[in-house]
Formats: sequence, structure tokens, C-alpha cells
Amino acid sequence: MQTLLNFLVKHNHWFFFILLEGISVMLIVRFNNYQSARFFTSANCVAGEMFSVITDATSYLSLKGENKQLLEQNVTLLSEVQQLREELYSYKSAEALAADELFLRESSDYVFNSARVVNNSLNATNNYIVIDKGTADGVGSEMGIYNADGVVGVVYLSSKHYSLVLPLLNSKSNISCRIKGGDNFCALQWDGEDTQYSYLVDLPRYTKFEQGDTVVTSGFSSIFPANIPVGTIDRVEDTPDAMFYRARVRLLVDFSSLSSVYIVGNKGHNEQMSLEDKIPEK
Repeated sequence: MQTLLNFLVKHNHWFFFILLEGISVMLIVRFNNYQSARFFTSANCVAGEMFSVITDATSYLSLKGENKQLLEQNVTLLSEVQQLREELYSYKSAEALAADELFLRESSDYVFNSARVVNNSLNATNNYIVIDKGTADGVGSEMGIYNADGVVGVVYLSSKHYSLVLPLLNSKSNISCRIKGGDNFCALQWDGEDTQYSYLVDLPRYTKFEQGDTVVTSGFSSIFPANIPVGTIDRVEDTPDAMFYRARVRLLVDFSSLSSVYIVGNKGHNEQMSLEDKIPEK
């Protein structure tokens, strides 16, 4: 306190000068119309810029909350779309349903959730992703993960509040896919090299497709519904035995910028897996 008093006493002439300047400006503005108008115009401009900066900063800080709300709304919409699809197909005739082989897969009872990516690796042969949802949120192994662009991966292991995801950029990843508009399904596998590409393996030679065609989930699994985008055909080559095609797929998901994802789970997954486990070995 004594230091502050000494400072004020030592520089009292400067404070007195600033006070007089302030009084002078106030008198000029108050008793001169032109100066008064100019002052208030400038003051409004400065205030407007300040409020604009404050508003921008507030909006930026609130983006996290708004994004969370949007994700929750999207999850609700996804569930509603699935319910509407099931209701729509319920009005189809038996003949129409029999002609649509994907109907049973698309109308399965899927549940949706959202999550935030908290860790993500890109430089390994077996990359991984960690999300902030676990068993406490109803998330378990072999649930599908995707975002607005396309398929991300599959949940491998879950703790109470977190889950470990095997992304497409993992040598152990094996996603059942097909070329959009076609019926032949095959596996999508990563070769451990370029993070922008993966490969359709054992693609039958009679399959009709062109460069640029879209690759989607096949629906022939208990993990993903059908028709979730995966990537586009970039290049086609023969397998060593020349019996199949091997197609390079440009992935739609940018794994370097993952932040928010959706989780999809099939309520009948455990029942289906339990039944398939009883298939006798050849």
C-alpha cells in the first residue's frame, strides 16, 4: 500500500494533467455540436467493434456445446429414420420384400449413439482410436463406428467410460462391403501403407463396376446397416492367381481430422453371433 501511495505522489502531475485533459474534452464535446456528433459516432464504432469481438469469442467458446447438441439431435434423427424405414417396408407386399434381399438387413433393430474421439493414431500398421463412450453408455465390442463422411471402424474393446476402436486403417480390420448398385460383396482390408486408401480383396471378376463407383457397407454382417459409404474405386488390378480383382478404394473419411463419430449397434448381434458359433466345424 505504501508503494502505491509513493507512486501516486511521485507522478501526481501526470494524473492531474490527464484529469484536466479529460475535463477539456468533455467541455468541447458537450458545447460544440460538430465535435459532439463526431465523438459519439466514433464511440459507437469502437463500441460496435468491441461487441463484435466479444460476440465472436462467445460464439467460438459455445461451439463445443452446440456441436454436442447437434450430435444428439442427429442420433435422434437417425433412430427416427430407421423407424420410418421399417414402417415403410411394413406396407410392402410379400413379393416386393422377397425381391429386396437387403430389406432384412436394413430394417434390423439398430440403435445409435454419438461419441467424441479422444485419441487417434495414424502412423502404425495397427492403428487405433479411443472414444469417450463405454459400457455405461451401452457401447460394446463389435459395434460400428462412422461419421458424416462414411465408415470409421469397429469397436474392439470397451471399459466403463471409453472404447477402443479398430479403424479401417488397421491391418486386422475386415469390413464387408459391396459396390453400390451391385450384389457381390467382398472384404475391405488395409495394406498398412497409405492412410487414404484401402483395398477390396477377392472381388469376383464378373462384377460390373467402373472407376469412381462408390463402395458401401454390404449389410451382410451384424455390425453395419447396408449402404453406409466407405469410399470410391480408384484403381483395379489382378490378384496373383488372376482369379479375382483387387480394387484400391479411396476412403471418404479423413482420419487425420476425426473429432466426432456415431455409434451403431444391432440389438440382435449377440443372438446372431451365439447361433453362428454353434455351426459345426468342417
